[in-house]
Amino acid sequence: MTHSIGTRLGAFILVHLLLSFLSACAPACGDPGRHELLLALPPAPAAWSWLPDLIMEVTWKSAGGGLRTAFAKPGSTLRAEVERGLPQAILALPSSRGRELRPAGALYPEGLAEGRAGDDAGNSLVLDWTGGYAASVALALARAGIDPWCYDLSRLAREALVRCSDPWLIPATEAARRLSALEFRLDAYGEPARGALTLPGAGPWAPESPFENAPASSTVLLSEGLWRFLDSDGELFLAVDAEGRAGFVRR
Repeated sequence: MTHSIGTRLGAFILVHLLLSFLSACAPACGDPGRHELLLALPPAPAAWSWLPDLIMEVTWKSAGGGLRTAFAKPGSTLRAEVERGLPQAILALPSSRGRELRPAGALYPEGLAEGRAGDDAGNSLVLDWTGGYAASVALALARAGIDPWCYDLSRLAREALVRCSDPWLIPATEAARRLSALEFRLDAYGEPARGALTLPGAGPWAPESPFENAPASSTVLLSEGLWRFLDSDGELFLAVDAEGRAGFVRR
């Protein structure tokens, strides 16, 4: 009987000590289901450098599954907590006085970078403009009820940029549609023919896409399709037809 009581008492003390240790450790060890990331935003491309009040709206899914938003300057860093290992697209949408531009972004967790000096390895996620296209395709697929992680979207964005100067020549929604309809071909990203057009007004003008160059004075090389440019306080929309003729609306 004495031995049995001693055994139970010893077990009770051991459990109590273990619980005390875990309680003390919890704040330091953190929640293993959560991953605190250091998000590194890209600097503004040269074509946007003069735009007033340029800010980036960064969105991600938190560890609890809710959508989180933070605002930061191009080229800065911020912290974001996500559910560890659960794939998601993180987007950084730039805007100048409320006028949106094409986003930067990254895919988590595949985009995790090795830690720099002073950083914890595996916690740094670098957002860039190629990643913004991949993340936008992922979000378009998800909105259509399709699992984006069935596709190698990072490779898609990289290969698109090898084949043409600007992957946004095929909008992310159209790329997602082609993927879901089994109509997608990488050679669709071939560089299109462009013709010289003169933009109205003195400018300067900033292209919507970070992959496009700033127009030289008011002359710009454009292919067939829809284009958008920003000046210091307005927007210009152009529709270019197959013959290189353009109609525009300014607001």
